[in-house]
Amino acid sequence: MGRSVLLSVMLMTTLFAAILVSLNRNMIQFPRVMVRNALNKEAENVSDFALRNAIRNAGSQEFLQSYLEGEHFEDELKFTQVFHNFKIGNCTIDSLRYSFVNSQGNYKVKSFIRASMQGVNVSRDAEMAFDYPLLTLGGSKPNIIYLEMERLLLFPWLFHDRELPDSSGNGYSGTAGGFSLISATIPWGGAYSKYCTKFNGIDNYISVDPQVDPATGVDSLSTDNSFSLLIFAKLDKNGYRALFTNYDKNQGTLLWIPSEPESATMKLKPCAGIWYDKADGKMHFAVTQNDVGRTMLEVKVAHTRTAVIWNFILGIPFFNLSFAEYPWCSYGITYNSGTLKGYINGVNVGTVSGTNIRAYPSLYGMSIGRRDIRVAGVKYDDYRYFCGVMDQSGMHDRALTAGEMKSWHNGVMSATLIKYIRD
Repeated sequence: MGRSVLLSVMLMTTLFAAILVSLNRNMIQFPRVMVRNALNKEAENVSDFALRNAIRNAGSQEFLQSYLEGEHFEDELKFTQVFHNFKIGNCTIDSLRYSFVNSQGNYKVKSFIRASMQGVNVSRDAEMAFDYPLLTLGGSKPNIIYLEMERLLLFPWLFHDRELPDSSGNGYSGTAGGFSLISATIPWGGAYSKYCTKFNGIDNYISVDPQVDPATGVDSLSTDNSFSLLIFAKLDKNGYRALFTNYDKNQGTLLWIPSEPESATMKLKPCAGIWYDKADGKMHFAVTQNDVGRTMLEVKVAHTRTAVIWNFILGIPFFNLSFAEYPWCSYGITYNSGTLKGYINGVNVGTVSGTNIRAYPSLYGMSIGRRDIRVAGVKYDDYRYFCGVMDQSGMHDRALTAGEMKSWHNGVMSATLIKYIRD
């Protein structure tokens, strides 16, 4: 009996020791499992970020040309963007592989990412397919000036360079004006993304200086017999709210090509302009003609603002990080030999005709986000600062057709229609 009990005790002790050893081994491995799971999740987030930015880059002519080196979009085209130790957190982005073919269903970007932490290494390859027309390679973008707001980067803008380069190739530049530490006016991104140029309705605007040809005395931005203006925006439905004053009544200039900003009689008559007026709840599209009376043709159409871009607390603006849920709208003007047409979201919303003459000429460039007024004693309210966000602003040297206006709107808006994500 004693021997049996002893054997039983020894057996149970051995089993218990084996269980303890197994538990200890598994407990040692458990943190590694947690680290691996955390790395996989981080790699997934970094991959998603990299792919979505790659798709945005795929719509930029300058980006593509820097890699394609003169290649054309014929048949199938593939190229790889290689990074050198591009780290985000515990992840390293090794490369992004682009693939374009004539069938839009086969536009793809694939990411190659590694992650490492506490001796644990994981890798992740993921792919996004997307669907959009490559507008910038088709010559459809405005050909006088085209400001794509994502090109005004954070640090150069804050510390040195406030210039927003012109992607039309004509060498214009937009200069960011107005800055306060509370305004958070940091642009980045396209009209289809959550990044853009933010206007606080207080002092933010972009000015574009003229380029006058000394031989002819003409600026390409000057309005003439035929031209188009285009811009994307989200208008803040509340507007700027000061501590004791409602400045929303002063909103909100989108585009303004001044006629004679130093003239008391012409300061409110732009050569061409697009703005919203809360007093009548309408969008205004205007062109001043070059006749004796300086007749201003104007299309007015009711327009409801829906976006909440800023939250004002005691008059201090705080950017609404959830603003991306509100839809973008495009606004445009075409003028052709006396006929003005206004467009919202690529749809003609009004037409008015005057004398078959050119629009009033301008040598003052362009203002985005406020009126350009330079008379003595100008009132703050006269500037009508814009409150909201804007992107993709440009001018074409002819009046686009209704179909072209619609195509431009659809082309920008559909640029991030992601078809699938494959891991």
